[in-house]
Amino acid sequence: MGEGLQKLGVEFSLSKVARDGIVCSRIPSMKVLQQELGGKFYIQDESSMLAAEWLAPRSGERALDLCAAPGGKTTHLAQLMGNRGEVVACDVHPHKLPLIEANARNLGIGIIRTELNDATKLREDFLEGFDRVLVDAPCSGMGVLRRRAEARWFKKREDLKRFPPLQSGILANAARYVKGGGVLVYSTCTIEQSENHYVVAKFLEEQPQFHLQEEKQLLPQRDGVDGFYLARLTKD
Repeated sequence: MGEGLQKLGVEFSLSKVARDGIVCSRIPSMKVLQQELGGKFYIQDESSMLAAEWLAPRSGERALDLCAAPGGKTTHLAQLMGNRGEVVACDVHPHKLPLIEANARNLGIGIIRTELNDATKLREDFLEGFDRVLVDAPCSGMGVLRRRAEARWFKKREDLKRFPPLQSGILANAARYVKGGGVLVYSTCTIEQSENHYVVAKFLEEQPQFHLQEEKQLLPQRDGVDGFYLARLTKD
């Protein structure tokens, strides 16, 4: 990959945040990159790449991405698995499932299966069916304002109150999908602790079979990436 980028005149460095990330400081154009290297890369913020890294699925396992569209984290999971096993990618919006499927095809991935699913509703057929479960939860998006400056004019204080109950409900369902000895990762692209640490703290009080292995809050002003939160939970 590095040689291909150099031949195209791309200036880049390895990410200091994400193990598999490459940070490009200069590119010829996106059109050229797509023509020459299409199917070999996916664009997302460095912080977002940590979700799949923290879940760390292994080859042959069964993984669930509960809030998957457009598929960046989903395809990263499949790549970490060496395209062996199964990744079930869910989204509540029917029109977004083809985006996941298209990204998988473009990257040559064959183990992703999409499912139309409302994560707030319990799926009986998912119960204790997965080795690894990712909940990249709907959130206020307060961590991405550095590159979406216009969004700050549409944020309202009352909007922030509606997310924690939604996130807690999704996380509670996700917990029931994890096999014994499995891993659950909760992530958001916000810096609001009411959506992050406190959601996880409440979850741990209600789910004693889960244990917090690690949590991390990335901040744009400190880390130079989107604001992003992760918690890695393990099940007895």
